Amino acid sequence: MNIGIREFEKLLPGYLSGELTDEEREMINEWRKESSENEILFQESLKAWDALPLLHEMEQFNSFEALNKINSRISNEDTVTWWMYIQRIAAILLLPLMVYSGYISIRNFSLKKQQEEHVVMQTISSRQGMVTQFDLSDGTKVWLNSGSKLQFPTQFTCDLREVKLVGEAFFEVTKNEKKPFRVKAKDLNIEVLGTSFNVISYEDEKQSEVVLVEGLVRLSAEENKEQKEFGPMRPGQRAVYLDENKTVKSEEVSVDKYISWRNGDLIFRNDKMEDVVRRLSRWFNVEMIINDPEIKDYVYKAAFRNENLTQVLNLLKISAPIDYTIIGNKLLPNGEYTKQKVYLMKKKV
Repeated sequence: MNIGIREFEKLLPGYLSGELTDEEREMINEWRKESSENEILFQESLKAWDALPLLHEMEQFNSFEALNKINSRISNEDTVTWWMYIQRIAAILLLPLMVYSGYISIRNFSLKKQQEEHVVMQTISSRQGMVTQFDLSDGTKVWLNSGSKLQFPTQFTCDLREVKLVGEAFFEVTKNEKKPFRVKAKDLNIEVLGTSFNVISYEDEKQSEVVLVEGLVRLSAEENKEQKEFGPMRPGQRAVYLDENKTVKSEEVSVDKYISWRNGDLIFRNDKMEDVVRRLSRWFNVEMIINDPEIKDYVYKAAFRNENLTQVLNLLKISAPIDYTIIGNKLLPNGEYTKQKVYLMKKKV
């Protein structure tokens, strides 16, 4: 026979005091075996029982019988006032309530602490050239860009839903006012309630950026062991956090070009060639090198979908006065391969 939590709490005092029948004790034992959570609850209850001897006294106490005894004393003692009468009754009823409340508080605190100490972390990585989409335990949707990884708990048991990002990700956060959602991106903290936003934070880059689609985002970073607040962002803004001087600069942007990668699209709108090269390098997992510094200032406008590296480079040649050379990857002694290298240079006249 399966029992629920209410039945367990009802039978528990008798189990601990040895007053249950064999059948009732077996019901408790079977309930303990049903899940690890049940066993944890039982063990914490046992600790509370041992720590609070008054609880045993409470469960054995017959308040009605004690009340009758007080009534008989009152009838024989004219000197007892009504106030004393009320005080005595209150004492009888209040003691068990206080002890039981203490027991419940200790149990709940202990269970919460157990959950927090046994948090299981998980890391999901997205392969090069791939976009990985998944849901977190609270219903928050995550898109993970090529070569990125996200670390998060399998269950959010604390008062803060915190994840750690390396790379680029788009979040659609499930709203929960009691549990804010925070993305840690190196030194930058992005805290939200229910919001859609894009984050870029690669380990080999000296900046992180946030693009807010909707909702509210608060940015902060640790500086000299104190939290430095940068204030809220508005939808349609892009904020860039500079690691070196721990400052943030923001601008109004068209957000679609920053989140189009979720659907496999790469959109460039008046972007400098240096930024184009950086994004293409990540997307195709190659090392793109600009040979002529002048090329860095070229402005580029294009949209790609499902094109391979060679096709993209040929389109670059058409729209800008550049040329390229591809150096294939090489086998290393440890069995791994180097990245392909792509050299960009000015087109010869």
